[in-house]
Amino acid sequence: MEEHRIKLYRLAPLIVFGFIFIAAYLLYINPQIQIFRQNTVVVTEASTSTITVTRSTTSYLTSTVTSALETSTSSIQSANISHLINYALELINNDRVGNGLKPVELGNNLAAQVHAENLAKILCLSHWDTNGMKPYMRYTLFGGKNFVQENVAAVFMFGRTNPLSDEEIKSFLSKLEYEMMYNDAASEWGHRKNILDPSHTHVNIGIAYNSQIVVLVQDFENILIEWKEYTIKNTTIVLNGRFLQNLKPYMFLVYFDPLPTPLSREDLQQAPYNGSYNFGKLLGAILDKGYQTDIPYIYATKWVQKGLDFEIALDLKRFVQAPGVYTIVLEVEDGRGRIYYALSYSIFIK
Repeated sequence: MEEHRIKLYRLAPLIVFGFIFIAAYLLYINPQIQIFRQNTVVVTEASTSTITVTRSTTSYLTSTVTSALETSTSSIQSANISHLINYALELINNDRVGNGLKPVELGNNLAAQVHAENLAKILCLSHWDTNGMKPYMRYTLFGGKNFVQENVAAVFMFGRTNPLSDEEIKSFLSKLEYEMMYNDAASEWGHRKNILDPSHTHVNIGIAYNSQIVVLVQDFENILIEWKEYTIKNTTIVLNGRFLQNLKPYMFLVYFDPLPTPLSREDLQQAPYNGSYNFGKLLGAILDKGYQTDIPYIYATKWVQKGLDFEIALDLKRFVQAPGVYTIVLEVEDGRGRIYYALSYSIFIK
């Protein structure tokens, strides 16, 4: 019996060490990687791919939202993360070039970085932010005039206290890119499709981190138009530009969201904020005269195209029935009849 007790005493330090190792592994060595099941825009009520076209007194942003965005902007200007952003861009372009696609250029829209910092601050992962904004709303508020599609992913390291090194951050960014490219079956490969979308020309990258989390935001852009005029006045929109590729306007879709309201960390961890996002409720379409479609539609007040140049004027008044966010999405068509997105612009009406 005495001999047996001695053996147990000798094993005790090993058992204690084992528990410490397991705890360290869970907290530091094996952090949790999270991405969403569906990263991209999901159209409600009718899919844009199935909609066919055949021949035949308002005000804008509230002061609270504007103030919150200005605060976010000032907080990121001093952040020295350009080397991390360039590294994340390199990861994206390695995947695109490796799959026979053109690389994307780095965009200059600040919405991605602001969103990353917002999520890192509250240790949360969501396409929504604490102002209640969706990706395309943030993109518009920061001057975006083209089309945006977002990926968001994060590594959580709950319980860690020591700061992250650059090499650790780069390692986590690499793992997040890998997960979105090669381990995305649960998302029906939505993140991978977004990274490898041939219509994307640019990407805005947001990176924020602390000892508890590393957040990566990829806001892919389709910059397919050189804009000459982009005028929004109340419900009237005038668009004048030149396509950078052989494209022509197909139709505009109009969506509705309620006005954003502040969201807490607890809100963002609950449905629908912990899942995919969409453009809201599809209200209808705006077409060139002489065409029709199978959803409610109105005609543009002006629709002219000469070669790659075009000028279109729209009035959303018929669709505006309540305060909210009205988002227009421009679909364009190439010479082979393929449809791309060229614009997603949100108008805040209260």
